[in-house]
Amino acid sequence: MGRGKRAAAAVAAGVLYGLAQMSGQAHETEEKPLRAAIFYHEQTWLQDFNIVHEIAEAIEKNLDGHPEVAFSRYGMESVSVEHVVKLAIRMKTDVLLFLGTRSETSLEYYQALSDEGIRLILVDGDVEESGRYAYIGTDNYGVGEKAADFLAETLEPHAEVAVLAPVLQTGLRSVGARLDGFFAGAEENGVNIVAQMNTSYDSLTAISTVETLLDEHPALKALFCADAVSGQAAADVLEARGRSGDTVVITFDRNEKIENALRLGTLDLTYTQDTETIGEACAQALVELAADRTQMGEDRLFPCIELTAQDLEGR
Repeated sequence: MGRGKRAAAAVAAGVLYGLAQMSGQAHETEEKPLRAAIFYHEQTWLQDFNIVHEIAEAIEKNLDGHPEVAFSRYGMESVSVEHVVKLAIRMKTDVLLFLGTRSETSLEYYQALSDEGIRLILVDGDVEESGRYAYIGTDNYGVGEKAADFLAETLEPHAEVAVLAPVLQTGLRSVGARLDGFFAGAEENGVNIVAQMNTSYDSLTAISTVETLLDEHPALKALFCADAVSGQAAADVLEARGRSGDTVVITFDRNEKIENALRLGTLDLTYTQDTETIGEACAQALVELAADRTQMGEDRLFPCIELTAQDLEGR
């Protein structure tokens, strides 16, 4: 058995044991708790954070003192939609919390959840056609529009702008919605987009892509980077070329490297997701659903937190 299958088997076995324990507790209290589970990559990403993991921790913290919700979180080696949905069905959970991915295959598996009576709450990228119970997460489309507005206000007319993302045509809806919002806002504001390039989730490949981009478009005045890897790569290349402050760079999320780049002026703005607030809202939704299993879900969209060098002064 391969490592991934062994990990899945171990997780499933652990959860099934947990469900047996919950069953006993339910018998004692004569009330069955709402069973909810969230899955995420067991390791942090290259950029030193894991959004869904942070949301899971916030949910767990806010559910303290709420025995009516039996919440479990699992870090896994593989978190494909197929893998997670099959586990959720096998575990007979009531609610699955997961990130949003749009593809024909993922939509089929989302439908399988519905067929089994499992409610889906998406927390990192929305897929409306998934039949989800609710989307509780960042307003990614709105923040993309906001980034375009920022560039329209900051740049001279007709200044050249490029767009970077690991995959421009991506099914990962957190990144995809940011791009959709940015392109819509750019069109409305007349932002002059002269290049769009796939980078990579690999930092060295992303750096090479940014170098090629700057060679081909030396007059670029702004880079919209739809993810942290692209943003960090852009900052590294601009610093190496002595172009700090010459090109406006917008990216997403926050870590020590991004903060240092903001201070150096190789990054101008990053949008960070409010995982604490998202987790609190998810916990509230689970408590409300536990009290009334027939209620309809309510979407909750949250703006990103803007972070600039000025915000880091004194830290």
